[in-house]
Amino acid sequence: MKLKYILFTAITSVLVFTACSPEVEKTPLSELESKKEILENKIASLESDLSVIEEKILALNPSDNNFPLVELDTVRNNSISEDVTFQGNVEADKTIMLGPEAQGVIKAIYVKEGQYVSRGKTIATLDSEILRKNVKEIEKSLELAEYMLQKQQNLKDQGIGAEANYVQAKNQVESLKTRLSTLKTQASKYRVVAPFSGYVDEIFTKLGEMASPGAPVVRLVNINKVMVKAEVSEAYLMDIQVGDKVTLNFPSIDKVITDAKVSSVGKFINPTNRTFPIQVELRNSDKKIIPNLIAEVTVEKDFTKEAIIIPSMSVLTDSEGNKYVYVYEDGRAFKKNIEELYVKGDRTQIGPNSEVKSGDVIITKGASAVSDNQRVAEL
Repeated sequence: MKLKYILFTAITSVLVFTACSPEVEKTPLSELESKKEILENKIASLESDLSVIEEKILALNPSDNNFPLVELDTVRNNSISEDVTFQGNVEADKTIMLGPEAQGVIKAIYVKEGQYVSRGKTIATLDSEILRKNVKEIEKSLELAEYMLQKQQNLKDQGIGAEANYVQAKNQVESLKTRLSTLKTQASKYRVVAPFSGYVDEIFTKLGEMASPGAPVVRLVNINKVMVKAEVSEAYLMDIQVGDKVTLNFPSIDKVITDAKVSSVGKFINPTNRTFPIQVELRNSDKKIIPNLIAEVTVEKDFTKEAIIIPSMSVLTDSEGNKYVYVYEDGRAFKKNIEELYVKGDRTQIGPNSEVKSGDVIITKGASAVSDNQRVAEL
């Protein structure tokens, strides 16, 4: 520091002396320019000497090193994929509104909301007392008819019974069986049965209320498999195909799935918003993904094998919005402008118009604390 002060004082004295000399006014322009050049050369020489002395001081006394500490990385050619993200919505693979096929008063509800039920379980029943009595009546009549048929069969076997009586008894049994089967089919319509295993999401009616066909009693949901649907701008119609790899992010449950694939791509453009649907099917073994959950669907759009990649943390922005990094050379940081093409997480792809090339060493951590041509120290 003292050496810098002495050099500065000496240079200032020379300049002041020259400026105050009475001969300056009489000196021709060419001589003044010549003297200026001499002084500039002296200054450059002194600065060079000062730089050498600083290097020697640093080498002899490293403890005086107060330069900013930085981390370095080498610019490389690598592959990178460009991603586009859309908002999607989760739908259950199986969701159904269950109701009766007949009209009647709700007599019993056997489930609660949130309960898991197996396929074939009776969820609710309607009052079918009249129909039940009719079934019993037919069953009694059928029992008698079958007895009479057996009698006629015995007489026929003995050769003493009339054929007409046997045929009449047989037709009576068959008729009653048909009527009984019809009544039992009608009785089944007074029960609400689960067509598949799942969760009772919501119950819409109460005991004693009237139920009828078309009016749902419960909503049954199976979430063993779910679908994520997203509306995609038609601008990406040629970029997304069935089987393309996608990443799904569910922010609400802090869950990310990286190995999903597009299962279907819509063949119709919505004229209202100029989008088409895509769908991703998922196995939902932990049951955490539920219907209507918001999902971020990220699709790989382009893939570049030989891209120039730098760490995103090394990229800085000046007051005019220009992107730049610091290149490390001979212990100093040098500002270099870059052409930022694409940012993917902690990696940034730069273009061919960048002042940084593959193989350059750039400053990553600590870049924001240095300035152009400043001496720095590696961590």
